Amino acid sequence: MTLRRACADDAPRLAALAQWVWLDSYADAGVEDRFLPYLSESFVPAAFERLIADPARVLWVLEERGALQGLAQLRRDAAAPVPAAASAELERLYVAPPCTNRGLGAQLLAAARQTWPQHSLWLSVWDGNEGALRFYAREGGHVVGETDFLLDGQPIRNLVITLS
Repeated sequence: MTLRRACADDAPRLAALAQWVWLDSYADAGVEDRFLPYLSESFVPAAFERLIADPARVLWVLEERGALQGLAQLRRDAAAPVPAAASAELERLYVAPPCTNRGLGAQLLAAARQTWPQHSLWLSVWDGNEGALRFYAREGGHVVGETDFLLDGQPIRNLVITLS
């Protein structure tokens, strides 16, 4: 297993992994038309190339034998949507569905925490993502409020979590 910073060559695989994990988490009734604009804007290679080039962001990847199995995406100096002492956002922590429950999320989170040790982390999680909520609680996360994620103009309730 290799943990490393993402590079531009990773962008196509990052886009594919992100779509896979996102759909596995949120498309429980199938792929809806309302998902398509978000997927086609957020989870394409060009979007990941921009994220990798952004000096305020860091992307970590985990791969084994050339297969990308997880990613952690951070943004420095990101203000939380609710009052929180944390100042860096864990924007995404995605693990390929067949690779969950192997400690990969914990490895990615450890790398995220060490990226900017002077910054504490915050994130938002869909309130229906019970697996993620259990994971962050085990990792010392505390719910400090809520925010909405807009998907096709519709608000989706997310919980804001700080990591100690």
